[in-house]
Amino acid sequence: MNNVYYTKEVNCPICMMKFNTTKIKTSSLRVDHRDEDFCVYYENYNPIYYDIFICPNCGYASTENAFDNISDKDKVVLAEAFAGRQVGRNFCGIRTYSDALDSYKIALYTATLINSKNSYIAGLALKTAWMYRYVKDEEEKVFLKMALDNYIEAYNKESFPVNNMDELTVMYLIGELSRRLENYEQSIYWFSKIASHPDRNSNMRIQKLAKEQWHAVRELVKKN
Repeated sequence: MNNVYYTKEVNCPICMMKFNTTKIKTSSLRVDHRDEDFCVYYENYNPIYYDIFICPNCGYASTENAFDNISDKDKVVLAEAFAGRQVGRNFCGIRTYSDALDSYKIALYTATLINSKNSYIAGLALKTAWMYRYVKDEEEKVFLKMALDNYIEAYNKESFPVNNMDELTVMYLIGELSRRLENYEQSIYWFSKIASHPDRNSNMRIQKLAKEQWHAVRELVKKN
């Protein structure tokens, strides 16, 4: 491979097959800009295309961070679900946009089979929404709604931090995704909730973003 990509050896925890999957070197990344929900736009190569590992033998799909973090019970569930499955595509090489989009959908399907945590499913759904946003496809909203619903469930049920995010960050995402889905009343509620949170000063970046988006939504509501 050229100096942009490298391969990483992975051991599938479901079928135990070893395989090599492609990653992009951090030194090759150039950020262009970011959206308010943390969607990143890169100048050339997009590492988000390679966040999902997919076993070419059994089809098990998960984020890199969660790939090995699976219980024995869930291994049995997936082994039974994948029994006799014919994997028609190999996602281990350089991925097209279509490959990357499908990798997230396969990971979402896998996560639902084992009732993964809402915070994990929310993260997958959000990045799937970003994939659609990159090509200006309205299907983005379907996955933004899935992400929003699951972040709300995670906020109500899970202990923080979740998916490496603190409580304020999850609250902010709930507010921002609500804004993007034009649920302005709910958006204002969550941004205001951050402003009054006793730990708001523990994450000044999120506090600043929430304040900015609160003002943006208020102005939008006034105009309408």
